[in-house]
Amino acid sequence: MASRKCLQAARIALYDDIQLNGTDSPAMKKRHKIAHGARLVLLRRTLRANPELAATVRTLKVPSQPISSTKEEYHNLIATIVMECPNFERLVGLHPRYDHTFSRLFHALSTRVNLKQMDWIIDAPVLQAPQRPGSRPGSSSGKSAGLKMERRIGPNGMLEPTECAAFFDCHANWSNLKTLSIHCLPGATLAPGGLIVKILGQLPALEHLYLSRLSHAAFNDQTLSVLPPLKTLSLAHTSGITSAGLSAFATSQAAQGMTRLTLRHVNLDSLPALVRIFSNMRYLEVFSLVQTFAPTLPEDTMIWLMPYLACSSLRRLHWDITSHSAAASAADAILARSIAADGFPSLVALRAPTDPEGIFQSLCRPVERAEIASDRFRTPAQSAERQNTFPMGRSNTLASLTSSSSSSSISSGASIGGRSQSPMTPMTPQTPLTPFSPSGGSFLREASDLRESRLAAQGRLEAARSAPRFAVQVTDEEGSTVEDYEMAGFMGTIGSQIRYDSMPDAGARDEKGGLVDIDDVMGECGEDISEREGCFGRWNMSTSGNVDRREKEKWWHTERGRWTNVELA
Repeated sequence: MASRKCLQAARIALYDDIQLNGTDSPAMKKRHKIAHGARLVLLRRTLRANPELAATVRTLKVPSQPISSTKEEYHNLIATIVMECPNFERLVGLHPRYDHTFSRLFHALSTRVNLKQMDWIIDAPVLQAPQRPGSRPGSSSGKSAGLKMERRIGPNGMLEPTECAAFFDCHANWSNLKTLSIHCLPGATLAPGGLIVKILGQLPALEHLYLSRLSHAAFNDQTLSVLPPLKTLSLAHTSGITSAGLSAFATSQAAQGMTRLTLRHVNLDSLPALVRIFSNMRYLEVFSLVQTFAPTLPEDTMIWLMPYLACSSLRRLHWDITSHSAAASAADAILARSIAADGFPSLVALRAPTDPEGIFQSLCRPVERAEIASDRFRTPAQSAERQNTFPMGRSNTLASLTSSSSSSSISSGASIGGRSQSPMTPMTPQTPLTPFSPSGGSFLREASDLRESRLAAQGRLEAARSAPRFAVQVTDEEGSTVEDYEMAGFMGTIGSQIRYDSMPDAGARDEKGGLVDIDDVMGECGEDISEREGCFGRWNMSTSGNVDRREKEKWWHTERGRWTNVELA
């Protein structure tokens, strides 16, 4: 540092948010004689030598686990760095699985009183096999006998009391925690449901909660009703949540200050429940709904006045009903007519990956092109197609199937975009058709593909250009027609403030519908250099052909990917 006046500011800039991307340089490992984690070892050495510098560290982004290191060794190395940082707030780039056994890394995180964000990846509980009689703890026979055995779940799919207590104690010091995400892997559980309630009760600063694939016993309507006040709530594949529970939660005091709500496959099968969500959450700005079948009206219910759905504060809407690919559903038409009737005056972005009749596109402002250059030359991967489908074997899916609606009697999107529909037309739900895969078997898509959505929107846009909206006649002074032509064929509504969004969120993928999920957060986030060019540190490369060797070693480094931070939706 050349100036002591800038030392304090420079240290904060360098150590407040530490990012270690990519692999270690072979030259660095050779110079310091460190087999793996060279940068982490050097960082730990620096922080131990300077406690004042260690107190500056708030966020640490670690590289992926080296091949030469075992998982336990790598996690223990990171744990020692976390223990050196008294004001540590967030660990990024590493998502270890918690299997209800002791881990030094989780213990280190549990002792950080200033921790602001925690992402739990819950794995199934395991049982350590007892060591053989007479074997030494460090011997090969002792190690093989001490391996993890089969998965162990308590009676009725519940955790053991000791496991519940250990997981609960991990949150005891997190009074400043603001963001908590919990994702259960297959076979994992956090039952009984009172466990999550007790955990949330000792997190007074919690503002953002993300729950994914929790069982009915772990999280249900009763648990939802006792949630603390939140700003963000995201529920994905929570089988214990129903429309009645969401309706009751929307009217509770805890939901009044919520600004973001994401529901993915949570059995929201009632439009009146959606009405209560929009009408009671007065500060809601972002709402996302992804599910196989659209919510429906109660039997023999008719709508005479619009808007039926209304939210004055909503700015961004993600609406993805994955099963209706040939025609708009009744819920689609009701939502479109509600938007046309000014039920969402603050809406500026609308993303509807499944919009077969263009009723949502017709409400947004016209655009020149809806597709991007690579859409027509890119073929969807077979793996993505398998990820977006899942069998129709679950009871909640069958219940949604029997109560969904289609839109064979709904008018076209052009009339909605032109505000020409009469609000006095009653609408009743219909019975949908079950979607079938090309192979003949029935399937349910987990999310719509935004690439297909952009191509469909571009097709509707090109079709609209063939039907111009204005006829121009140019006459001379004598009244004779000089020119006669048509112009301005477009798709959309002139003067609309709504943008038809067909691009994924930052870090999300087209085949996942554009919303960031736990797979995107746990992914490589731009660090993979097998398919893209990385960074060599050559931004200050000399323009001349001669490069000093010492200058090259000083500034250049091994190729590393350009990592980007991905936040859950």
